[in-house]
Amino acid sequence: MSVINLTPRFNRASIFTERLPLKSPKTEYTGMIYHFRYGSMETSYLDLPGHIAETDDGRHAGNIDLREFFRREAALIRLAPREGEYAISAAELEKAMEGKCWREWMVIHALGVCDDGYVPERRVSLSMEAVDLIIRKGVKVLFSDVWESRRLEGVFLRLFDSGVSTVCNLAGLHELPGDREFKLTVSFLPYPGEVTQIPVSVLAEI
Repeated sequence: MSVINLTPRFNRASIFTERLPLKSPKTEYTGMIYHFRYGSMETSYLDLPGHIAETDDGRHAGNIDLREFFRREAALIRLAPREGEYAISAAELEKAMEGKCWREWMVIHALGVCDDGYVPERRVSLSMEAVDLIIRKGVKVLFSDVWESRRLEGVFLRLFDSGVSTVCNLAGLHELPGDREFKLTVSFLPYPGEVTQIPVSVLAEI
């Protein structure tokens, strides 16, 4: 078994270090305490349907079961990157999945090698027919390096309205094997309150 970390590093988080002197008649030392400030999209993140107000289904960080995101079987759709601006069609997804089984957890890898997770432009996107196919196939959690186009056609709105959660900003998808089974774990802190966009770590188990 091998494990691949699909989580990019934090790039913009600010960290304040507090040094806490601790002393008693028996010992003396300094504890190190860290205070973090970062946005929910700083690293990989899980978008629940409530990330869009109009599609909120009541699930949030305070009430979802973390066990639902542990070691789930997933399948990979790998597409060869090409030049220009384009939307991935449903036919392309179907062709890439010939002879393979769709799963409730699916990964789309369409941008080639990307180690830092950050895609500066939405040159490649999912067509709305591709989104409809994903929904029809019963996908519940979609991991991908391509999403909405610069035209803002409603990819996330359609997914969330159908109960599909998304995991965005992933690194190292090129390391996933196209011919072997793997499992994914999405790990996150139980953030308080009704948070619907949650920073996560993503591990693939091959």
